[in-house]
Amino acid sequence: MIAIGVLAAAIAGVVYLGLERLGSAGFGMAVLRTVGVASLALLLINPAGTMRVPDAPPTVLLDASLSLGAAGGRWREALDTARALAGKDGVMLRFGGRVAASDTTPPEDGSTRLADALRLAHGRPGPVVVVTDGEVEDAGTLEPSLLEGTGVVLVPRHVAPGAALLELAAPGRVGRGDSLALDLTIGTFGPLGARQARVEVALDGRVVARREVELPPAPGTARRRVALGPQRLAPGARWLSVRLVTPGDLEPGDDTRWRWLHVEDQPGVVVLASPADWEFRFLVRELSDIAPGAVRGYALVQSGRWVDMRTLAPVAASAVDEAVAGATVVVTAGARASRAGPRQAVWRWLPGDSTLATLAGDWYVSADVRPSPVAGRLGSGSWDSLPPLVGLVPVVPADAQWVALSARLARRGAERPVLLGWDSAGVRVLTVTGEGLWRWALRGGAAREAYRAMLASGLDWLLEGGRAAGPATVTATEAVPRGTPVAFRFTGDSVPDSLQVSVTDARSTRDLTLLFDAEGSALAWLAPGAYRWSVRDGARAAGVFVVEAYSDEFPPRAVTLAAGSGRLRAALAATYARQRPWLFALVILALAAEWIWRHRRGLP
Repeated sequence: MIAIGVLAAAIAGVVYLGLERLGSAGFGMAVLRTVGVASLALLLINPAGTMRVPDAPPTVLLDASLSLGAAGGRWREALDTARALAGKDGVMLRFGGRVAASDTTPPEDGSTRLADALRLAHGRPGPVVVVTDGEVEDAGTLEPSLLEGTGVVLVPRHVAPGAALLELAAPGRVGRGDSLALDLTIGTFGPLGARQARVEVALDGRVVARREVELPPAPGTARRRVALGPQRLAPGARWLSVRLVTPGDLEPGDDTRWRWLHVEDQPGVVVLASPADWEFRFLVRELSDIAPGAVRGYALVQSGRWVDMRTLAPVAASAVDEAVAGATVVVTAGARASRAGPRQAVWRWLPGDSTLATLAGDWYVSADVRPSPVAGRLGSGSWDSLPPLVGLVPVVPADAQWVALSARLARRGAERPVLLGWDSAGVRVLTVTGEGLWRWALRGGAAREAYRAMLASGLDWLLEGGRAAGPATVTATEAVPRGTPVAFRFTGDSVPDSLQVSVTDARSTRDLTLLFDAEGSALAWLAPGAYRWSVRDGARAAGVFVVEAYSDEFPPRAVTLAAGSGRLRAALAATYARQRPWLFALVILALAAEWIWRHRRGLP
């Protein structure tokens, strides 16, 4: 702005004092033109400034997370305090998982984040005051500039006696007739006198088991396992509910956890071990960890006699044939998977076939991972540092086959394939030629991770071959805590602006309009319940999700924001040049006076 004023003064001086040579009258007209042009430039650029606002109304941020409404919470007191601080002219905003206008409804947010609310509040003139119980998740990462000029009023909750089901680990998929193991993390708080609690497990609203569990001394946490016998459930998605019943527990919101349990009539992956050596024992164990509930292993112990590799229970040959027929992927020993169907993906482990010659020795896998459909996950492994394979079946890959991993005998000589595959008209076959891969899993650490990476990448590739090609789909988070949005994601190249989704719970069916961002994500805020959803146009996707009645806000947490945090500062407001009427008047007066003066001097 100074440069513009200097330039205007220089031009006016050249015109009036240099070219027209008007003397003192020219100096006066040059001053008028300089003032008029500089003021006009200010109005055109419209720069911003700040000014002190005396007695500006405050902005009050009210914590609306579920912790204030939990047992021992002081929501009514916090609401009254915020109203008193805001007065008649102040502004009240609710914060938690999001920032919204204040109202009198009970708190419903499943998280407590303050940063966005502070940024919004500091954009207004006047002091900023936060009313909270102090259990703020992002308190440790708040910028000092956000806390400066912010007052904090604490209404901490009283710790009430209670027990909470903090975590529930349940398999996402189980086979029909499988047993069910649930891992629970239980927390106790306050002056709780109970030493035992009852766990109730329900499927589709029907209680199927009750178990007594020991509680840890309060305050404390403990892990407990609840095992259920085989459940003869119909295939499909089943609503799993686990409830902790504790005498003297004053907070019911943290006692129940929900999940969807997918029951499959036949496993997606069937492993046929013959013989049932260490290779296949470790293979079944690691595959079951990678794809819980989707893997079933059968071992041939004698001619025509099969056993389940997890329970060692006898299995009829007809049941094995039925499982193989319904599987997407068949993992088997030998060069031929005689039981696999013509359209099923097959993973062959050649060393298990006694009819094939095996080259014994120390075969070290090469560090270089060759380009292949499974190379993505294999690229991070340190393959040349793994224990050597004890043998290898020599295979010459065909032209249509690709090789992902190879090995050399004693790190010398030519490389031979260890993992190779091919895809013919959508039917995928993967082959392992090495013997002794189970030692990678036994060693643990990086060796086991490399083994699991090989299994995961191979299994993903085989399963993708069995999926029917179709239009892009939509996925949804299967379980979210109360007060947290359900995240939908559009998986496709062209992300639509919006999409209609039909959502059904036990009470009603409603239509949601999903508004996707540039990354294909959309959020939906829903009340607690078990939901089934489907895309309305084209039926491109369907699924289930639960919004739990539980929230991490219910169990007591540490106070992370202290009372009086920050120092109140003078209220400042942003102002702009066009908000000053006298500038408009100055432009008109200066330029009009110059024109009148020139006119009286007989100048054009």
